[in-house]
Amino acid sequence: MTRNFKIQHIWFNNQDADVTISGMMHEDVLFYETKLVIKMSRLNAVINLLQKESGLEVSEFMCRYEFGYVTEYQISFPEELQIYLSLNELLGNQEDLLKKIVA
Repeated sequence: MTRNFKIQHIWFNNQDADVTISGMMHEDVLFYETKLVIKMSRLNAVINLLQKESGLEVSEFMCRYEFGYVTEYQISFPEELQIYLSLNELLGNQEDLLKKIVA
């Protein structure tokens, strides 16, 4: 059974090694909203994959927020640019770290 994930938002900051991705999971006949946490080192591969699939520059949708020493980044995609990606592609070699998905 393949699981596909439609990325709606990506959040990360300059002080944390984790990136939070929220979106819609499609698993067989189920559709539900969920969040995934990936390592910062995986973010570049995810961004490249999104740009390849959509043909657009992801940085156009990024907002930056300054909070003293912490800089938060949020990428929010409009509905027409949200595409389903395979969970295997998103997680890469981190797939074994996936413990559970909570709906």
